[in-house]
Amino acid sequence: MATDTGAPATKLIRAIMSKPLFVEIKGVQFRNKGAYLMLLACLEGLKGLKQPMELVLSPGPNLPYVERARLGAWQKLSFRRGALDLTPLIGKLPAAVQRLFNRYGMVSERQVDLVLEASGFAYGDQWPLRFLQNTAKEVVRFAKAGKPFVFMPQAFGPFNSDASKAAMRDIINHARLIFVRDPVSLQHLQSCVPNLPDSVVLTPDFTISLTPRANDELPQISGPFAALIPNNKVVSKFNHASAEQQRADYINAFAAAANKLSAEGLQCVLVNHEGKEDAELCAEIAAKAPCTIVQIEDPLAVKAFIGKAELAVSSRFHGAVNALSQGVPCIATSWSHKYHAMMSDFAMGDYCVAELSEQSLLAALQQLLDNKTSLSAEVKAKAAALKQQNTAMWQRLYQAIS
Repeated sequence: MATDTGAPATKLIRAIMSKPLFVEIKGVQFRNKGAYLMLLACLEGLKGLKQPMELVLSPGPNLPYVERARLGAWQKLSFRRGALDLTPLIGKLPAAVQRLFNRYGMVSERQVDLVLEASGFAYGDQWPLRFLQNTAKEVVRFAKAGKPFVFMPQAFGPFNSDASKAAMRDIINHARLIFVRDPVSLQHLQSCVPNLPDSVVLTPDFTISLTPRANDELPQISGPFAALIPNNKVVSKFNHASAEQQRADYINAFAAAANKLSAEGLQCVLVNHEGKEDAELCAEIAAKAPCTIVQIEDPLAVKAFIGKAELAVSSRFHGAVNALSQGVPCIATSWSHKYHAMMSDFAMGDYCVAELSEQSLLAALQQLLDNKTSLSAEVKAKAAALKQQNTAMWQRLYQAIS
């Protein structure tokens, strides 16, 4: 009788493959629609894993328990306050204690098998150095444990200080993969490590391929409309020292665009893509122009709504992506290098307004209106090609973590 000498090995492989992979997704949240879309894009891509997976999320003000629970997410046991980070120590607790925490839906860093970092734009000198340094330490810990830490497509930089360059070098040298969304961010990484390893890959935003999903939240708009998507960050002191002084100019520019579009026979709909701060901007713009304000909670429904528009004007990165990925021509108003790079991916770089004013926005809007039909066809073609790049990105990720 023949003996199957490979049977024990086969059983071991099956046992390993059937063990759930605990995947932590970082940098995402439920309030900001762009961050929510990146969470959904991660979950969609993770369906391609050969192993079953369990979602892990860290608690936070924009990641409340009830919404985490709806996704069946485990809670990450972590404690970080300023320079004090007890997260790695929690991971060293005895196995019996960790199993006790597991009964209550909590896991430690040591139990996480894979991290997908999907902040979008959180690493550079405009952000707190401590955040970058803490992430660098975490990436090194995962590398030493032989576990993959992957940065999903996002913007980086600049890195001008020695301390930020050193932290970013640790990340570059120890992360399993770093997907970089644009050439400018790539240059910022090269300022830290001139000869970047093959693990650093240039690839577009990965929410492009998400399928929109209409629901009963979508308002019924009779006739053609334009989607206007403001962004409180453009008038935030956190991003611009003089931003608050520009608030009136920003509101006037959007109101002027809405008045022009209304004269062209389009209804104007202000889309709140985040929360309270964006809602306040929408209200101030609507007070100066004939606009309807909509707030849709489901991010895929937001994408579906924007996809029905004739055109869009967006200060939100993923608001613009939502439009362009569905062939809707869009003007983006920019507060960082990531906007022009994304618009260029869709061959719409000329419609990225860096210095926002009534005059600059109206000029871009007139140009878009004059060329809308041809732009729509070109944007649709570019979107199809970018979706193929999204597929290639996930294949690269599967290979890197297998």
